[in-house]
Amino acid sequence: MSNDPRIAYGAQCSWWDSIDKVGHTDRMSGPHTLPCCPKCGGMLFEVDSIQQWWTQVDQYDKGHSGYREFVEWLRGKCFKSWKLGAKWYIEETGKKVDI
Repeated sequence: MSNDPRIAYGAQCSWWDSIDKVGHTDRMSGPHTLPCCPKCGGMLFEVDSIQQWWTQVDQYDKGHSGYREFVEWLRGKCFKSWKLGAKWYIEETGKKVDI
């Protein structure tokens, strides 16, 4: 595990995790790589720390029942959208989530 506290999350997918878990684009297109989702290769955003991540999640959870628990379940999983992830979450856990 890295000492880097950043959290990365998908710009085009539902994946999120610590920065040390990101993938990288291949070098076929040139000498440099970009960080990407390790599952689908999509580009990423980041926040400075897990505390910042959970603060934002908890703020959203105030108006969207079950959201925090859903995001906890979602860690390290990649779906094309959060909506699709929620569908699988509901199917797997039987719990509801308001996204």
